[in-house]
Amino acid sequence: MKKPEKRIRWLRVGLWAAAGLVIGLLTQHLWVGLFVMVVFAGARLVGELSRPVEKPATPPITPDMAAHYAESGLSESEINLFRETMDQAADEIHEFEAIADRVPKIKTIAVNADLLDIMHAYFKAIVQTPKKLGAAGKFIYEQLPNVLSIAQKYETITHHEVKTQDTYDVLTTAANTLRDLADTIKDGYSEFVESDIDDLEADIDLAKKQIKPRLAESTDTVDRSIHLTPEHATITPKSEETGQQHE
Repeated sequence: MKKPEKRIRWLRVGLWAAAGLVIGLLTQHLWVGLFVMVVFAGARLVGELSRPVEKPATPPITPDMAAHYAESGLSESEINLFRETMDQAADEIHEFEAIADRVPKIKTIAVNADLLDIMHAYFKAIVQTPKKLGAAGKFIYEQLPNVLSIAQKYETITHHEVKTQDTYDVLTTAANTLRDLADTIKDGYSEFVESDIDDLEADIDLAKKQIKPRLAESTDTVDRSIHLTPEHATITPKSEETGQQHE
């Protein structure tokens, strides 16, 4: 989901400017008309810039995802909440990626800690098992916003023209904290998918138990002999051959 952008309604700004010009010209002085026009246009422009940004609605759900959420046992209200939550998380991950591309130090930390790969994998795992959103609460509501906040402030401070020793100390602390958060997120992801690993191991153990009897059965050999006739060759069990000889 893209971040909402503020749209300035320029038509309204133009209408206010025209109204200001008309009102100013009533004084029969052009300069007054122009002055009032600029004041009115500026006032309307400030109003447009301070207007609250309307967040776009969540994109329509695809049939496949609707079926997935239904199979997961989510109600309609739970689906809406889940999608809004994950849209917000996706925005935060993408914004962190953008900062990492702009700030080499953040990029280095992210690459060394596999942070971007882990965040994407964590996000995908949550979408695959939406009922387990609560188990990923710390990642969604605490760790991910903190990672983004630290990265944003780090980038802001790196743009300071004058840096003191305190500045470098703060940047070092921020970098170390980001590394620690990356390790924490990695541990959380491992715990989140641990049940999937346990399920796979259980399936493997069951499969091995089912395979063993078949392996034992396959080791039982059948004594067969070959009968050749002028017309064709046949393979028959030795027991059948013995029976024929007794006859």
